[in-house]
Amino acid sequence: MRKELTFAVKAPNWLGDAVMALPAVSGVVGCSGRGRVLVLGSTTSAGLYTRLDGTLAFALSRPGGGVVQSARAILKGASLLRSFGPVMVLSFTTSFTSAAMCRLGKVPRRIGFDDSAWAFLYTDRVKRPPRGSEHLIDVYSRLVQSIGIPAATRVPSLAPLDDDIARGREMLERSGVGTGDFVCFFPGARYGPSKMWPARRFALLGDMIADRFNLKIVLAGGRRERPACREVERLVSGRVHNLCGMTDLAALIGVVSLSKGVVSNDSGGMHLSAALGKPVVGLFFSTDPAWTGPRSEASVALYKAMDCSPCFERDCRRGNPCTEGIGEAEVLEALERIAGLGD
Repeated sequence: MRKELTFAVKAPNWLGDAVMALPAVSGVVGCSGRGRVLVLGSTTSAGLYTRLDGTLAFALSRPGGGVVQSARAILKGASLLRSFGPVMVLSFTTSFTSAAMCRLGKVPRRIGFDDSAWAFLYTDRVKRPPRGSEHLIDVYSRLVQSIGIPAATRVPSLAPLDDDIARGREMLERSGVGTGDFVCFFPGARYGPSKMWPARRFALLGDMIADRFNLKIVLAGGRRERPACREVERLVSGRVHNLCGMTDLAALIGVVSLSKGVVSNDSGGMHLSAALGKPVVGLFFSTDPAWTGPRSEASVALYKAMDCSPCFERDCRRGNPCTEGIGEAEVLEALERIAGLGD
């Protein structure tokens, strides 16, 4: 049975991008009246948007899937669009997968960015500013503003569900971590080494936090970030609990929500933590906080630009010297200030 909707959204696949698109998608939800907004995303982004009232979210694939998975996502996404019959769809990604499913879904009006080879598949093409020239939250807001919808806010916000807290508490108790007596680290970054603070610096910071504030350290992240977390775990003197790759989105939200604060590279974990309202120290190296920095009041971004910054490279032939520009004492001072650890 055909269930006609006004709006559909093809959400970003990666967690950080999905969080930064929250204000724009919230604006669409606010203009949908009594109808719900169909959201198509990855297993990660769909899980995030199910927590946004007024959405009907479906997972099409996992982030970073191959050609076969992309083909399946196109067919599934197109089928869902034809079934629900939205009048218009907004695509927040520039991939062929997103553009193709919107076209094959026979949506009358298809809005996407103009900076991809597949932009001709959209009926409305929105100019996307050069990378790094404008915060990504504002770039995503451009998409909805192009059809007269104001972004609900410029600060992503997410409230944990009761089940998230219960899942996080269960994970922490099973791992021997007391609720609320720990700081969460995200030492990895799927993008590449040029976004990662050295493991030895995370380890030294962990020891400083444990010695000064009698707090434990919880390491978190996705499965691909396990090597970075294992290296930090190896180097920390004690009281570290490695949960990297062990938490789904619900448990991760719960764990972060129960922490004293977060130290993270520029990653999905950083954006999720900031949206949850936790004190966050974000560390920036090859990327620029003016483009992807956390925007919450309880967050701070540390960045020591070099003559080549921001390069946006995954790795660096010079050995990632920018990752050495931020010291442990500076991070500790920022965390102590915004999280009130000494109070």
